[in-house]
Amino acid sequence: MNPQKRNPIRLRTLCKTPLALAACLAATSMPAAADSDMAKRVEMLERELQALKSQLQQKEQLQHKKGVELKKGTRFQYGGYVKLDTSWSNYSDQQRANNVGDDFLVPATIAVGDGDNDGDTVMDSNAKFSRLWFKTQTDTKAGAIKSYIEMDFNASNDERLTNQSSSGLRHAFVSWDYSDSASLLVGQTWSTFFNVGALPETLDFVGPTSGTVFIRQSQARWTKKLGGGTSFMLSAENPSVSLYDAGGGYDARDIDDSVMPDLVARYNGKSGAFSYSLAAMAREITYDSGSSDDSALGYGLSLSGKYLFENGDDLKFMVNHGNLGRYVALNTFRDGAVEADGDIDLIDVTGGYLAYRHHWNDKLRSTFSYAWSSADNADDILADVTETIANANVNLIYSPTKKLSFGAEYIFAEREVESGLDGDLTRLQLMGKWAF
Repeated sequence: MNPQKRNPIRLRTLCKTPLALAACLAATSMPAAADSDMAKRVEMLERELQALKSQLQQKEQLQHKKGVELKKGTRFQYGGYVKLDTSWSNYSDQQRANNVGDDFLVPATIAVGDGDNDGDTVMDSNAKFSRLWFKTQTDTKAGAIKSYIEMDFNASNDERLTNQSSSGLRHAFVSWDYSDSASLLVGQTWSTFFNVGALPETLDFVGPTSGTVFIRQSQARWTKKLGGGTSFMLSAENPSVSLYDAGGGYDARDIDDSVMPDLVARYNGKSGAFSYSLAAMAREITYDSGSSDDSALGYGLSLSGKYLFENGDDLKFMVNHGNLGRYVALNTFRDGAVEADGDIDLIDVTGGYLAYRHHWNDKLRSTFSYAWSSADNADDILADVTETIANANVNLIYSPTKKLSFGAEYIFAEREVESGLDGDLTRLQLMGKWAF
């Protein structure tokens, strides 16, 4: 084929960008012998331009991940998820509970009996565990200042009318990285006593409820990075007390008279694929009924962690002991009991959980967990006070893409009180969730 006849078509194909066009214009004035060399140069320019375009796209994606700059020096991000939960629950010794225990596992709401009462099976469905969060970061001469606020809609709703759910504040805090290795946080977030990283993946709102610490509250927290993925934390957190009446005439409405914050120290360690946290807490447990009052010093210990296997599976655990009250099992147990003489008899609670997550393939995974806690109640405590709780969860979760998940979970939970009466709950829960 004649090269002169091939030139116009070849040049029209290559001359698609400004730089390439300039090269092509120059090429039209050159002899046919230089056509092959010029075509190679134009192709090289095209490749360089494509590489530059790819770099710009990657830079834009990185900026998107870091957030949008609202004003000079401040970046803004938002996210959350939309989640639908549907469950079928069977109560062994009661009709429908009609309380928060219908939406997620709350051990204290499991009714007990002698087996003579008929059970009940009910269906519930809601989207109120959907979540939305916002955060900012501002770099200053004093260090990075970050803020975070998060809400969900886990409040009462009327299914017979508009089915609206009220929004609720989960987190609201600001943190100041005043050096490369230290920061200060003030606001409401997870208690420093709670290692969130050890919580397993479940469909239930909490999961291993019977054995886990699970609490958010206002606090001031100092964190010091120690290197190698380790750190040390100190915090002063909002106190709150709940007690039983063991003959002392205590009423749940009596005033919580604490003047000392709950004090928490925590060490986060790491060794290869194993990460762990050891937390210790001291707290004032007190009351004032007007006619009588007392105060006692309580404590708590928690060890939790995660081991990551080479195949991507993980094993998570938590062990707790102490006067834990509201800190464990959603306040199934209280801090102590007011005896007949008005003194507080502190209650020791021991428990924890073990959870194993297995990846069947890159889209399908399961978590198997068992949780348990038991209380050493006061001698004069009422017969209907909870002594032991436990729950087992097994699920199967499918994610066709990273942030889209569908799953099913089976839950069995039981509760036993001081008199020996017990009751159980079995639940099948289905879930659809999109995180953004």
